[in-house]
Amino acid sequence: MDALITGETDELVGLSIIDNNDVEHVLDVRKSDGEIPGHQQDGYPDKAAKRTPAGNEHVSQARRYAKWHVYRERGYDTISPPENPDRILAVLVAIARLSEDVFNEQFGDLQAQIESHYDNTPVDLPFPDADPDDVLVYRKDVYIQPDPIEFEPPVLDQYLSHFEGESGSPEIPSKETLDSTEFDALNFEIEAVSDMHYLHMDGPGSEQTKRSSDPLDREPDATIELVPFDPDEIESFHHYVVSHLAYQIRDCFLRMGVTPPVAFRATGWGKYRAFHEQKFRPQYENYWDATAEIQSWEPK
Repeated sequence: MDALITGETDELVGLSIIDNNDVEHVLDVRKSDGEIPGHQQDGYPDKAAKRTPAGNEHVSQARRYAKWHVYRERGYDTISPPENPDRILAVLVAIARLSEDVFNEQFGDLQAQIESHYDNTPVDLPFPDADPDDVLVYRKDVYIQPDPIEFEPPVLDQYLSHFEGESGSPEIPSKETLDSTEFDALNFEIEAVSDMHYLHMDGPGSEQTKRSSDPLDREPDATIELVPFDPDEIESFHHYVVSHLAYQIRDCFLRMGVTPPVAFRATGWGKYRAFHEQKFRPQYENYWDATAEIQSWEPK
């Protein structure tokens, strides 16, 4: 992906994006909310229904990357918070630093819900027609302070700077690592955590959601979204949640058509929407699958 800012008005930033298929996209991104009121390209049909799955994903990648580029180059808050790698990393840092007691207090309900699929207790679901074997996603919104996008250099850049020149292996941060003085600038605290939200799907086009109330009057900085898994397969649920957020950062970059930073090139369950795209879009491999052997981290 390549981006060039071509102009700016009081309300909009204009860009030229060259996608991974060498097609140029000319877009306008609204500064106030990241909406894209104008998007032109000549490489794919204008109507989404007439595009191939690959063509639709190239168009989506260009739009996501345009918002990221405006945010990083101009500082406007043009990315939905739970899709912003800087915000997700800040939440990851805050959760990784929690004591086990505080972590269990805030996320124990999520762990218990997942374990109920495997411990022979009834699975409590808010959908009368749901079967525990259907696709189920359990979500919790996390809000932190201070505001991650007010940091300079950006949160992600500060974190990655500690691994420059080191090995090419992923670096999932642990409490022990983040408690070092090197990371004192990345000092985030959890402001609020929502009750559980639910997503249920028992077939194509049959998705249902159930949301709990929002604890704060703003978008969360990140949303944990887990599917049921056998708890015997992991050593620590706390570490699993931290890793899950790292995989979400990986997915944010992949969905922009960008190779993720080395620190986040690991396989495992990340974003639910990214899971669908990795299964059904030719640009991606099965990065969601912890057992997958990845041939390339460069999305097509």
